[in-house]
Amino acid sequence: MSKRLIIVLALALLVGLAFSPAYAEVQNVKVSVDIIASGVARNHFNLTNGGAGDKADIDQSFIMSQIRLRVDADLTDNVMTTVRLINERVWNGQNDTATNGDSNIDLDLAYVTLKEFLYSPLTLTIGRQEIRFGNGLIIGNAKVPTGVVNIPTDLSERKAFDAIRATLNYDPLVVDFIYAKVKQTDTTRDNNISLAGINATYAINKKINVSTYYLLKTDNWADTAVSKGKADKVNVLGALISATPIDNLVASLEGAYQFGKDDSTTTGQNRHDAWALQAMADYTFAKVKMTPKIGASYTYLSGDEAAGSRNSGWDPMFYDQQLNSIIYALHPFTNMSAYNLRASAKPMEDVTVALNYGYYDLAKKFSGTWTLDNTSRYNGDTQYLPNVTLTGKQHIGDELDASVLYDYTEDVQLGLTAGWLKTGKGLSLDRRDASQLIGSMKVVF
Repeated sequence: MSKRLIIVLALALLVGLAFSPAYAEVQNVKVSVDIIASGVARNHFNLTNGGAGDKADIDQSFIMSQIRLRVDADLTDNVMTTVRLINERVWNGQNDTATNGDSNIDLDLAYVTLKEFLYSPLTLTIGRQEIRFGNGLIIGNAKVPTGVVNIPTDLSERKAFDAIRATLNYDPLVVDFIYAKVKQTDTTRDNNISLAGINATYAINKKINVSTYYLLKTDNWADTAVSKGKADKVNVLGALISATPIDNLVASLEGAYQFGKDDSTTTGQNRHDAWALQAMADYTFAKVKMTPKIGASYTYLSGDEAAGSRNSGWDPMFYDQQLNSIIYALHPFTNMSAYNLRASAKPMEDVTVALNYGYYDLAKKFSGTWTLDNTSRYNGDTQYLPNVTLTGKQHIGDELDASVLYDYTEDVQLGLTAGWLKTGKGLSLDRRDASQLIGSMKVVF
């Protein structure tokens, strides 16, 4: 009996050891939080010239909070993990519900980093992560899906991709391979949007970096349960040169070409052929009182032709650039020729003031109704400006943004930003100017 008992206990011990949960040894844990509270006032964000008390005007006034909690853990053998939770909500007292989305605490980041995976130059990052190449002209923001947040989507802090990223660091050459699922449904086969590509950056010397990239966006997403058939494919080839030719001067030049096919179109425009060009320069007067800084940029994004078998409109991809705040919210990142001038200074050690002026033309002018895709949404679902009537003229508007930032302490920053968009002759005569004012407090610890 005793031998049987010993055997049973021994077997139980072996089973327990074999199936007991194994926990990784944690070397270091870092917890960080950032909280942003903002008051937002926006007027005529649908550019409508309504009468007094006309409810067709989109005028907004609200207070919102954005809270992110991040945990970084260093495990053994060059393994690191990151998890960040986020809540973005309009202040609503205790009236939050699951349906309005204000009570949601969502997964913003969740990825594992494996350094020196298999061999020393390779780093593997798997999971929900932020990916940004260059100046964010092509890749930087996965965009908030419709209905996820109940704040204006152009103000959201969410940018992450569900992706696998492999980085090969052969200093001075760094090569990134990425594959991301941007949108996916389990109920319909091949109903998804995916992104794949390679980005290679080479540091020629301490002053010049050169990057080249190839990206492929495959879009087979259908709004209904019926698949739309063959996938739309947009290929992007591009190059970026970044340089500091003299002290305190930062300049860059980027060009990209898009090609592909839209097999789902019913208009006959099934060949995609588009261009983008961007030049930037910023100079800081480091030895001058108040440390003034000036900058200029030019951005060209090709526009679509009114008819023909070729679609020459630039696909916005997953850009992360805010040339001006109101234009960013209203105008899709395509069919644009934009000139920007900016300046900033520090009148006090803890205060920064800045101005940013933008002059906006259509790259391809035409008259008629233009349906605006990929524009921001003000309640997670409804667009500010679903479409606009064009007059056949080139100029669509001028925007001036002004901001003041005050570093109250090392952890607290107060900000005030104002924007004014004056509509141009390229828009129909009944269009009104848009404006906004945003006051914010940001705490990071």
